[in-house]
Amino acid sequence: MTNYQQSGPENFEELMRPLPKDVREIATRLRAIVKATIPDADEAVSGGTKIGMALYSINGANNVICGIQPTENMCKLFFHGWEQLKKSGYRLEGSGKHARHIKIHSTQELESEKVADMIEIAHGAL
Repeated sequence: MTNYQQSGPENFEELMRPLPKDVREIATRLRAIVKATIPDADEAVSGGTKIGMALYSINGANNVICGIQPTENMCKLFFHGWEQLKKSGYRLEGSGKHARHIKIHSTQELESEKVADMIEIAHGAL
């Protein structure tokens, strides 16, 4: 498990700092895709000493579209508009009431997962 400073990460750079290079690359590319797809989204980093996440929302923190959660060997991309993604035929993991995710283990998976399309659908679900 990742170890952050006592207060947890406060920004994206701190979120990335303790992670392996390949995970940092995946997360950084995901972030760029999110920002390109939803340029007006606000980024907020939260978490504790073990787990951190970058959340992307529109018009306030209660309107989260998606979130990037890096781990030791992959990134999870969470979607809050997951019901619309499921209706559109995308396969998501998890059983959360408010969010489901995909796992991305390499930068090559970013295109095959059609990440930008998924973010756009989740954004439209708000």
